[in-house]
Amino acid sequence: MRNNYFAPDDDDEHRLPLDPPGTRGESQSDSFFTDHLEHQMLFGPMKKLTDELFNAGPLKDPGEGLRRLETIQKLNSMLEAATSVIMADSVELVAQAFAEEDVAKPYLESDQERRERLSANYYAVDRASDQVITSNFVAEAAIALRMTTQKARARMFTAKGLRHACPQTLQALAAGQITTSAARAIVKNSQDLSTEQIELMEHQLLPIAATSSDDTVSQRARRFHDRSNPEAATARHEKAADSRKVTSWNRPDGMASLNLTAPAINVRSIMNTLDYEVSQHKDPQDTRTKAQLMSDILCDALINGWPTTNGTPLKPRVVVTIPALQMLANPKCSMADLEGYGPIPMGLAMQLAKDAPSIIPMLTDPFSGAVMDVGRKRYKAPRVLKEFLRARDQHCCYPGCRRTADTSEVDHVDGWETGGHTDRENTELLCKQHQMFKHALGWRVTNRPDGSKCWRTPHGLNSLVIPGSVENVELFEHIHNRCPERKVASPADLRRILAKPHLGDGDFNFRIHKPVADSAGQDPAPS
Repeated sequence: MRNNYFAPDDDDEHRLPLDPPGTRGESQSDSFFTDHLEHQMLFGPMKKLTDELFNAGPLKDPGEGLRRLETIQKLNSMLEAATSVIMADSVELVAQAFAEEDVAKPYLESDQERRERLSANYYAVDRASDQVITSNFVAEAAIALRMTTQKARARMFTAKGLRHACPQTLQALAAGQITTSAARAIVKNSQDLSTEQIELMEHQLLPIAATSSDDTVSQRARRFHDRSNPEAATARHEKAADSRKVTSWNRPDGMASLNLTAPAINVRSIMNTLDYEVSQHKDPQDTRTKAQLMSDILCDALINGWPTTNGTPLKPRVVVTIPALQMLANPKCSMADLEGYGPIPMGLAMQLAKDAPSIIPMLTDPFSGAVMDVGRKRYKAPRVLKEFLRARDQHCCYPGCRRTADTSEVDHVDGWETGGHTDRENTELLCKQHQMFKHALGWRVTNRPDGSKCWRTPHGLNSLVIPGSVENVELFEHIHNRCPERKVASPADLRRILAKPHLGDGDFNFRIHKPVADSAGQDPAPS
């Protein structure tokens, strides 16, 4: 059964003709001589081109500049080939280690190993499966490459395809004869093809890829795939329909974009409906463009209901943080924070605050913007601690993860069963997937004196995470570990400060909540 924590992407390595993990000969060591020869063939040309660029001296001629750009393009291709080999071989080494490892007997386990085994059972995770090994290693590679997990997963797909399914493409890439985009297009369109079909595609496309544009190679690879794929067009459409989804991403200046992937007939029906509604809008005083009207109508329909209805029964839950000290000091230049997005204009935040059913004051550090203190000691986090973590962390605290506070849970840094407390210093927000990484797959997290957290991967890489609410990191000495603990206010001090706000020791962040309605469609009473 597929684990729900590992959602498949559009590209799936299981659609490539790969041998089982732990048996892939390309990543196996034949002998010291052959391994050394392959290493020289992979990195020797790269070193030669780098030396040529270094010894060429300062640029004086535009024609020479273009030739150097060609050399750099070759270097980029060689680097991508080396990256693919290293990624594919590294994850294969992990698979080999699991394949060769004897089954551990419970009485030989350490306490930490026992906890990880029990956690793996709790999360229904087979730590020796190819799916879990790849996902866990991809997460480590994302930290090493300073990229998102999604991008690292895409590179791993390409890496395995080049190393184990498309060897001729890998050789051409390592020689700098083709571009990275061309190599990715060939691997992508190798899905669902046999080894013989892939060899034929490489034979036809690699000579073209050496001189043609990436777009040409991509179109030819797709046409070859469609002609060679034995599935009927109807079957392919039914499979593609499983990938329907809605995604979003942030844009500058308080904007964001929404992307719908659905059957073409549904998308065209939506666009035709919007076109019709715009055509019925006859107000001569309205200066909005057609594009603006279409956007406004769609937003109105999804949030408040179509114009002819009474609206949807559910109301959105929006959380906005307003720094009161900045607002009072310079209201025109200060910015508020919209949870899951980031800074928004203060005027928009105040407009939301006007109709907010609840406002929660929280004491914050006026220099860094980090929330300073709330907390109680018991296993289940109380509501006030959860609100504190929403304000401080804002999203999952795993390196690079941006899953919102609503989709994350309170997690103990040091486990409750090993003596950890339920307080602000020993709790963080983690999504379900990265809870599993921490508790079952060998990841470690350590609190630092300055409030940051250090994540350590199963193979020894370190990554530092600063709470999402922190804006100024000037005093964060997380590298040298020299920043002392801040003095924690006593409960009496906090009650006095919260009862009568002042601007001497800190700032107040007012948390504005617009909660989801109950089943009857009525908003709950303000808390």
